[in-house]
Amino acid sequence: MKVYFIVKPLGGYKLKQLRKSLEKTFDNKKDSFCIFSSMKKGHSIALTKKAIDEKADVVVACGGDGTINEVAQGLVETQIPLGIIPLGSGNGIARHFKIPLEISKSVQVIKKNKLSKMDVGVVNGHYFFGNMGCALESHFIRSYQKNQRHGIWAYVIAFFDALVSFKHQNIQVEYLDNVREISPFILLVSNANQQGYDFSLTPQAQSDDGLLDLFWMEKSSFFNKIKFFLYALLKKKLMGKRFDLVSLSALKIRLLDQDDFCVQIDGENLPIFSNYIEIKVLPKKLNVIVP
Repeated sequence: MKVYFIVKPLGGYKLKQLRKSLEKTFDNKKDSFCIFSSMKKGHSIALTKKAIDEKADVVVACGGDGTINEVAQGLVETQIPLGIIPLGSGNGIARHFKIPLEISKSVQVIKKNKLSKMDVGVVNGHYFFGNMGCALESHFIRSYQKNQRHGIWAYVIAFFDALVSFKHQNIQVEYLDNVREISPFILLVSNANQQGYDFSLTPQAQSDDGLLDLFWMEKSSFFNKIKFFLYALLKKKLMGKRFDLVSLSALKIRLLDQDDFCVQIDGENLPIFSNYIEIKVLPKKLNVIVP
């Protein structure tokens, strides 16, 4: 088995730990592995293409949801499976598949090569694998990336920064023969049951059912917003007339304000130079290695 590992920029200790686990796990007589280091945003896309050109049997994304997105883009509708070594902050997609967060254990998962089919989300021609959002969550990602810190407290700081600065937009949502005009505080379309750090707004989402889970929360008071997130963090059932959660295979969103969409896919900002978004699902178009 010829396995290519595409690694996001790492500190020396983690890279050394990864290499040690690979050397211990893979038999040089039967298997071979190659490590590619991604140097900047977008670089993993080119490295995945190189791995495919070199006849890789497996391509492994070593990083967070953003790295997974870049690697998986090149593997959609191929027979080459995606492996995951979770080295990001929230690791939402890895948590969805219950992939161990410990490097040595996740390498063992790659070695066993057990495959599962995964649906792929598409927003205006761009793939997403975990989730996409175009309300508070996209402003949160922008704030988090601007902060340039990592870890759970960086998430908390970014959340409150986004909460204070967020301005609601009026949009029209079209799905399942419904057309609604809303001003959402949150609008999340998810293919996974995790958004990172074991936090979930779509706990019932499945990545192989040919459906996406749409969650939104209407414009609300500051107190209700805080209450909502505390309920979500404590994994209590979200209830109320201002929440909506529905499974669907496609939807359209039109921005009614004279403004630009702020969109995130898999934890990375996506420029959308349009007032219109079309989202759909491609059923079971990606092979993923799972425990």
